Amino acid sequence: MRISPARRRNARGLATVEVLVAVAIVLMVGAIGIVSFGGTARGELRTEAADMGLFLQQTRLRALELGRPVEVILSASDRTLLAGGATHVIAQGITIEPDEARLILEPSGGSEGLIVTLSKDDHSATVTLDWLTGRVEVQ
Repeated sequence: MRISPARRRNARGLATVEVLVAVAIVLMVGAIGIVSFGGTARGELRTEAADMGLFLQQTRLRALELGRPVEVILSASDRTLLAGGATHVIAQGITIEPDEARLILEPSGGSEGLIVTLSKDDHSATVTLDWLTGRVEVQ
């Protein structure tokens, strides 16, 4: 059975429209994702703060598991957070305060405490390690 040329042209046009609709849907979903994170700077900052908080919580658990103190070293110049042989690399483009910090995290959770402020563009986030309990809070 032969397909007429007019019908063949209409079929091609329909495929083009379908592709355009699919592209439009993907673009809308991407735009909604960016808006929900409040832009890429705030999203990157939230992710970095959460990662740093998780790293500090793991370090606290490591000190408890080992039954001995673990040293934590923050270096803004190297963009690293070191603890007990583990390293967390801080994402590029994020400013860190303080520039340097060094503390001992006891198995009980106690330490000198630490407040790290991360910033990028007009956004900021804070990671706090409580001096008494070792509780990590990300804001």
